[in-house]
Amino acid sequence: THISAGQDYGWLAGASYSKPEIALQAALTYRSEIEHNLSLSENFPALALKQMNPNSVGEIEIVTPKSVNFDFQTGINPTTLATAKVRWVPWSDFSIKPPLYNATTKKAVGADFKPLYPNGLNLIDYSDDGWAAEVGLGKKLSNQWAVSGSVGWDSGAGDPTTTLGPVEGHWNVGLGAKYNATPEVAVSAGVKYLMFGDAKSKIPNGDLVGDFQNNDAWIYGLRLTYQKK
Repeated sequence: THISAGQDYGWLAGASYSKPEIALQAALTYRSEIEHNLSLSENFPALALKQMNPNSVGEIEIVTPKSVNFDFQTGINPTTLATAKVRWVPWSDFSIKPPLYNATTKKAVGADFKPLYPNGLNLIDYSDDGWAAEVGLGKKLSNQWAVSGSVGWDSGAGDPTTTLGPVEGHWNVGLGAKYNATPEVAVSAGVKYLMFGDAKSKIPNGDLVGDFQNNDAWIYGLRLTYQKK
């Protein structure tokens, strides 16, 4: 199965509240789902053995899910800032269903000659919605230096999961620092460590094909900024 790249557009709406004297900002944002209509080609060589056309060319509609995001920050004292954010994505509504693949799997029968998959199979789908949350603190040490730290959690989208993303969410911790070299030039650096949740991976018919445990990842970032004062 080959799906072409593409680009489509959605919309977002939200509301925010701020209280500058204590550096308080709160925002609730809704991002719409986006419909992608993409060119698709499929090839199932096994169908030729049944004297069926093994090739199909057409289009597929993939709808990426909506999301709701809440972002919050407030000053604790003149040099300390607390932050928090929460995100919800209904991944349980998402699927990729190539038409030839889906139609072919509808024809699969068991030993009793009854259909195994009356509705056909999706190439990719998820069982759960995704939740993510993060809290952090930022501290200004001087006019030149500031540091930050964060702790985050992501629920994942169900276990077992697909072979393309065999993790069941993660916990993460991050550290960052910013150095103002001049009033206009600043250098920021950060590192985040992710501890992935153990997960079993499945193929579309539900058979388990992998068991992933004790996996982790590191993310590094460096940014140089110039702002004309």
